[in-house]
Amino acid sequence: MLAGFSFCCQAQSPTRAYRQEVSFALDNDVILFIDRYYSAGHHFSYRTLLPSKSSTARNQHLLSVNLGNAIFTSRKIRFANTMNMDRPYAGYYYGALSISRLTSRAVQSWDAEVGVVGEQTGISQLHTWWHEKTGFQEPRGWRWQIANEVVFNLNYRFQKAYLLAPHLDVVTSSTVSAGTASNKINQQVTFRFARFRPLSQSVFTNSTLAYTGNSTHTEAFFFIGGGADYVISNIFLEGSLFSNNPSQFTVDAATWVFRGQAGFMYSQKRNSFQVVMNGLTREMQRGTAHGYMRLAFARQL
Repeated sequence: MLAGFSFCCQAQSPTRAYRQEVSFALDNDVILFIDRYYSAGHHFSYRTLLPSKSSTARNQHLLSVNLGNAIFTSRKIRFANTMNMDRPYAGYYYGALSISRLTSRAVQSWDAEVGVVGEQTGISQLHTWWHEKTGFQEPRGWRWQIANEVVFNLNYRFQKAYLLAPHLDVVTSSTVSAGTASNKINQQVTFRFARFRPLSQSVFTNSTLAYTGNSTHTEAFFFIGGGADYVISNIFLEGSLFSNNPSQFTVDAATWVFRGQAGFMYSQKRNSFQVVMNGLTREMQRGTAHGYMRLAFARQL
């Protein structure tokens, strides 16, 4: 699933002060003065470092419980006729359980995600109410949203870092998603520069709980990267995979979607911060490029 601000909590141990973390991430495109496509998302996470015989972060396991939502709209939310809309509306709530294996230069993650999409989420009413209260244009296309469905997805990600210079490395990230919500393969390359920790102890992978160094050491780095998705199916555009549950309005997903990321991440003692700019090419045949900002905070308690 798409990185964010985190709160962290840990129990006392001989090698580290905390073993638990909570986090919050906010995605929104209004910061860029637009309101379309992946319009907003809110993501909450609880993480805990699982017990290990190792006293270092060379072979640790991190358990994460994630909850969140996402809102998808057409390019012009004032349109109510599908003739003028380039994608359907969709609301999504999800819960996910993830386990990450942290080794010296690599992080592997497996997660299982269960969610609900459609009118049953109540996101259409919430989105309309929020726009009314804040003075934004009324979103008029919710009557054409993706049909109700319970979805299930499995995701696997492998990330590895290669040090290029004392203050420069490159991280490769490969992701495979399969299920009734999204089926795709993603490959991305990211350059980190300045003061970053090893990948298995970094805010970049939400694994600061595994850091065992000096608690006053600050991680602060910029990053820039890009990659591509090979898309097989996307319920938020194409509707259900099952023919007995059609949506009133759907569009074809683009087979290839190219992504770019740039931003800044910071971690010291108990707090972590992220500011990430995301950009991507069109996700559907009649669509356009899109961008959104992610703000995230983490704290160890």
